Amino acid sequence: MISLFEKEEAVMYTIWGIGHPCVISDILKTNPELNRNTVVKVLKTLTSKGYIKVDSIIKTATRTGRGYIPIIQQEDYEAQKQLMHMIIESPTPQDGILQYCSTLANGKHLDAAFIDEMERLLDNLKSKES
Repeated sequence: MISLFEKEEAVMYTIWGIGHPCVISDILKTNPELNRNTVVKVLKTLTSKGYIKVDSIIKTATRTGRGYIPIIQQEDYEAQKQLMHMIIESPTPQDGILQYCSTLANGKHLDAAFIDEMERLLDNLKSKES
C-alpha cells in the first residue's frame, strides 16, 4: 500500500464515510473544507495509487460524473498505517521490524506462501551467521 499525503487521506476518509459510489459533489458536501480543484487532482492520484476506482457514472441534479468507490478498505489502511508507525517510532530499526513482524504474524491476512517466504528469509539469515 502506498502511503497517502494529508489531502489524499482526507478525501479517502470522506469516501469511506460516504459508504457508496460518490461523485465530486458528494465529497465536497460531506467535507466542505476541501477545494473542488484539490478533490479533482486527489481523485486522479488515489486512482493511480490503487485506493479507489470508478464504479459507475452517476447523474446528479446539475451534472453527470464518475462514481468513485474505495478499493482499499479503511480497516486495512489503518492497520498498515499503524504498522508503519511502529517501525518509525521504535528506538532501533530492528525493534521496529520485530514489532512489525510480530503484529503481522498475529494478524488474519497471512497465507502459506507468505509464511514460506518468511521461513526462507530466516533460514538465509541463519546460514549467513554460521
